[in-house]
Amino acid sequence: MSSREEILRAVRSARSGEALELASPEAPAEAAGYRRQLQADPVGVFVRRAEELGVRVHRLEDPRELAAAVAQLCDGRRTYVEPALRDLGVSLRKLRLPLVDWDRLSEAEVGVTGADYGIAESATLVLVARPNRPRSASLLPPVHVAVLREDRVLADLFDLLERLGGLPSALVLASGPSRSADIEMSLAVGVHGPGIVHVVLLPPDGQEGRAESAK
Repeated sequence: MSSREEILRAVRSARSGEALELASPEAPAEAAGYRRQLQADPVGVFVRRAEELGVRVHRLEDPRELAAAVAQLCDGRRTYVEPALRDLGVSLRKLRLPLVDWDRLSEAEVGVTGADYGIAESATLVLVARPNRPRSASLLPPVHVAVLREDRVLADLFDLLERLGGLPSALVLASGPSRSADIEMSLAVGVHGPGIVHVVLLPPDGQEGRAESAK
């Protein structure tokens, strides 16, 4: 069945009140080879494609370097740190970085958030909305710093849907700095979102502990 026929069938079903059986979200078989290439090195693919989009990627070998690395990226500018990263916020305050609270988010020059997942194929950051992760933190400040663990980088959207199980109430999928184009295709960066995006990649969860045990 062609795409056009599927759309017409969906319209007819909606008008008649019939229940519509949705297509399976499984990846097509013909994409297996391409997906294996992505899955072989998702972090490497993510880094390369992120840099092609203008994202600045910083890979840390030790998660204990996180606060210092983020403070350097914020460079003394007013910064909002999402509540989900409370410990990082405490460390940044000790480093005398000027932090702003939620009610002053509009004054923030940098927004620091975690990222639930990364998608290697499109260098996309995935942020699941929750009470301690407000969506505006990654969208309103002109600079976005996202903290992501390497073991949370997935190959593609099919892997993401499988990992999520079901869709949350809200999901932010961000691929690079904000880009907007008018009818003449004049590209502007940062008009409707952050113009600069940094991704701080942390080692896989527990790697530090395994390294210490091996000594």
